[in-house]
Amino acid sequence: MNSGDLALDFLNTRKYVKGRTSDLISTPEGLRAWLAGVGFQDDGIDSKLSPPAARLLFDEAHRLRGAIRTALEAHVSGEPVPPSSLHALNRALEVSRITTQLTHDGEKLTLLQQDTAPAALAALSRIALAAGALLTEVDHRRIRQCQSDRCVVWFLDTSKSGRRRWCSMATCGNRAKAARHQQKVKSGTLGLH
Repeated sequence: MNSGDLALDFLNTRKYVKGRTSDLISTPEGLRAWLAGVGFQDDGIDSKLSPPAARLLFDEAHRLRGAIRTALEAHVSGEPVPPSSLHALNRALEVSRITTQLTHDGEKLTLLQQDTAPAALAALSRIALAAGALLTEVDHRRIRQCQSDRCVVWFLDTSKSGRRRWCSMATCGNRAKAARHQQKVKSGTLGLH
């Protein structure tokens, strides 16, 4: 499911499927596949990543995902973001340090920007930056978690009324409507006003 926000898409890599928790990034390979799927294949995320580097990326990604979840839960509740979440987000943002050098290519001078962080970890900084933008630029009342008790998906409520409750009306919303209908049938109140 594409929420339209990189940080929420990353957060939504952990969800419920058929009543069980499913994690799309439960292995380093799963993380690399997800990152490639969202367009990070040119960020040093490939099968040539050494096992220790892949494990570091995996561990950092899980730490970042947990920090984003904790930060958003606090933010949407109107509470301050815990310092531990800020630290984890800032840690990921720090690996995006860009240096600029003046170089001569034989004909002219150009400014060349270089990322000083390992490329794989720099991919996480893009996710942390998206989370930072979500926390600072989006009305916290529009950041929602699906109200289905069988779903953990986060989304941005872009509806005009600002009252969206479900990640998807076709799945979670439809299930809720069907459950309400079943409850009315059971209680005998269907069609009575």
